[in-house]
Amino acid sequence: MALLSKSKKFLLSLLVHRCRGCGSRIEPGTGSFCRWCLVRMYPHGDQMVGGIRVLTAFLHSGVVREMVLRLKFGGERKLAVTLAELALSSWKETPSTEDTVIPVPTSPGRLRERGYNQAALIASAVSRATGARFVQPLIRSGGESQIGVSKAARPGNVSGKFSVRSGTRCYGRVWLIDDVMTTGATITEIVSTLSDAGIRRVQPAVVCFRRTGEKSIIPRKEVNHAGV
Repeated sequence: MALLSKSKKFLLSLLVHRCRGCGSRIEPGTGSFCRWCLVRMYPHGDQMVGGIRVLTAFLHSGVVREMVLRLKFGGERKLAVTLAELALSSWKETPSTEDTVIPVPTSPGRLRERGYNQAALIASAVSRATGARFVQPLIRSGGESQIGVSKAARPGNVSGKFSVRSGTRCYGRVWLIDDVMTTGATITEIVSTLSDAGIRRVQPAVVCFRRTGEKSIIPRKEVNHAGV
């Protein structure tokens, strides 16, 4: 009887549709998110940093911010696919089958602590969804996470920390993918590194743009732990 009960619960769970954002029940055929989560998404567009146009799918707020934090600090790797799908639906342009998708490498300390690079998971999902080639040509030799680093100190924290693996071959336009951009210091440093290696057709694209300042709708200082 116990086995039958468990089987019944399992079958019922397959029939229940749940919101990808909050997990609440939603009616079949109404989409992947409940109404509450949909109103807590803040599409952005693009942002210029150091003369570079970065595609920014959403502001780092609401349900998208929550999913990013759950991916980064909560170990919910499956959310990378959802975030990639959301970004592709929001970016003004998307990769083609002739393009290459590469992730921003995380800091060595974060990689040891977390066990994975969230940007690589998102980039891989973008690659699968678009047919673009996925490669990881970038090496990060040092520098701590940018979380909690002041705006003035961010460029120095990543300066000279990136290199390109020898023999790397990238085709078409190169899409540089990251989860969150704040000042753009990491992206501008990587674009410069790629250019020095002869890779110049680079299009940076991020899931979230973390706007800071008095008019921001999000906290000025990001908190560095799960569930915040």
